[in-house]
Amino acid sequence: MRSRLSALWMVALLAGCAAGSSTTPGASSPAGAEKPGAGTDAAAQPVAASTDPVAVVATGEPGRKAHTGPWIGAAGASDFVLPGRQETQLGVWIDVPEALRKARVPASVALVVDVSGSMGGEKIEHAREAARSFISGLADGDQVSLIAFSDTARELVAPVILDATTRRRVLSTVAELTPLGGTNMFDGLRLGGGRAASAPSTHAVRRVVLISDGQANVGPSSPEVLGALAQQGAERGVQVTSLGVGVDYDESTLNALAIHSSGRLYHMTRSDEMPEILSKELALLQGTAATDAFVEIVPAPGVELLGVQGARVERASDGAIRVRLGTMFAGQHREMLVRARLQAPSEGAHALASVRLHFRDPGEGNLERVQEIVARYQVTPDTRLVAAHQNARTQTIAAMMDAGQAAVDAAQQLNTGDFEAADKVLAVAEKKLKDTAAKATSKNEQERALAAAASVSKQRTTTRAAAAAPAPARRATVLEMNGAGMQQMGY
Repeated sequence: MRSRLSALWMVALLAGCAAGSSTTPGASSPAGAEKPGAGTDAAAQPVAASTDPVAVVATGEPGRKAHTGPWIGAAGASDFVLPGRQETQLGVWIDVPEALRKARVPASVALVVDVSGSMGGEKIEHAREAARSFISGLADGDQVSLIAFSDTARELVAPVILDATTRRRVLSTVAELTPLGGTNMFDGLRLGGGRAASAPSTHAVRRVVLISDGQANVGPSSPEVLGALAQQGAERGVQVTSLGVGVDYDESTLNALAIHSSGRLYHMTRSDEMPEILSKELALLQGTAATDAFVEIVPAPGVELLGVQGARVERASDGAIRVRLGTMFAGQHREMLVRARLQAPSEGAHALASVRLHFRDPGEGNLERVQEIVARYQVTPDTRLVAAHQNARTQTIAAMMDAGQAAVDAAQQLNTGDFEAADKVLAVAEKKLKDTAAKATSKNEQERALAAAASVSKQRTTTRAAAAAPAPARRATVLEMNGAGMQQMGY
């Protein structure tokens, strides 16, 4: 009894310390940028988890006034689990506060533009306009390079630090982009990724911005190979932002680029949307709040981490896993769902995992920072307790991730004309979201789940209509649904 009281006293002490200190480091919308309802209630206040007997916040740092509390939060599927061997889920979320002390981070950007024959006419005109606008918006001191790819990749502008003179030269070269030939995306990405990664250490934001309307048909061209190339870049701090133009690009490839580099995917039905989208991308770069960010999840004894839904993981020999996030911007919300296998003891309170957010803080001279939260569980033989104490946000994350994957899968089924299978996949996702909303103890999570369910319902209506639609309209539906699903999963 005395040890139990001591443990509870320590929980309260840690929670009070965390709450009283500051830890702050400083489809045509980007997936992972904003999620309806995120950032309020428990989502914005991971410290609140410490009021449960199964979660302890172990983070805190004095000296900053812009925001109080950690960005990282985590919780198991329920506060209680049954004894014995079982699979469970761990929800993880990162809520970067809007109000941060501003610190501009120099960027290294490689613009990689598809100039194959299919980019002729309005597409190349809008690509030039978008590139000019983007380059004009970059700050003096940023590094930029320009690569065009068709049958081969050509470096039109080697990496150059922008100033009044070099900016004029880059803009002049953009005006000369001319479409001709096939689509060697592999060489374009390889060259662009290498140039972005070659930046000096002062340029911690590293981005490849890819504009393409077609499918890779020259050189290595599978989503697996191109995804692996993006992963190599991510290991050097480079993320890929892909702009898919029209209805002929390969969404599976652009999905792989986003997932393997923790990047972003934008779907554009019309090429004239490019300038606006690149303006949004520029605004995100200018709102950088953290660089070199990654989540490290360390399992407690008796816990095995199986994977992270919809994300690429790096595994350590001790069973820990990492998920790279790269650059994060003010106001960004990211969520992930970790699958785990658990050997629960017969009784007592136990740790599930330590979840740590690592990043460099541009507001503190790129100081390396770490925030940590420990997710815990209590063992009980009572199934009613397990059901009654489910974590609202983790359950919502699970339903939302399933819905995002369902949309991506349904899009591919529409591609092959299997409309019935697509509707069934979406129906399962819609029901899970509605069930999650009905059980939610948090109004915020209930509203999020209901909004997502309404979106899936519309996708089902679109799916049924696509059966009678002409091929171009059906293809547009496929890409819109795929883009919505990727956005749901954080890309």
